[in-house]
Amino acid sequence: MAGMFPTMLSHPDDANRRSSAGQAGDEWPRPLQIGFYLICAAAVLMLLSAMTLLSQGLPDGIDESLRGYFMTNMRVAAFGNIILAVLLVSAASFFRQGSRSARRWASVFIGLALFLNLAAFLTKVLSLWAAMSIVIVLAFGLFFTFRPDSNAFVDKMSPRF
Repeated sequence: MAGMFPTMLSHPDDANRRSSAGQAGDEWPRPLQIGFYLICAAAVLMLLSAMTLLSQGLPDGIDESLRGYFMTNMRVAAFGNIILAVLLVSAASFFRQGSRSARRWASVFIGLALFLNLAAFLTKVLSLWAAMSIVIVLAFGLFFTFRPDSNAFVDKMSPRF
């Protein structure tokens, strides 16, 4: 009867919400590994899109009066992607050790990267495929980074005082 109503805590008899949290081993769990690899893949995509933006210049069909605004937006998107990619991989490199602060910093950097790439798409600096592929890979990376098994591992390896 207790598992009948939705709550934030799962009931042990609820087959749909069973969790292995609290059974963290010494090895980093599979969801945290997947989150790490997805964040690294997103960083590679961010670097590729930044290098493409910097080598591209002003595309055809843009009015010359908008050249300065477009080039400023393009440089902000490119250098922002480069800086955020380096910061993301730097924070994600501490996932194996179960660092609580590394996951927090990675989530902040992911939020900034999501905003930057969506803004670059809305200002027509990045194409739909480039921006959305980065956003989707980062969102799934964040999702796997905060799974229950990952949370249990981080709680075990980096306890709160």
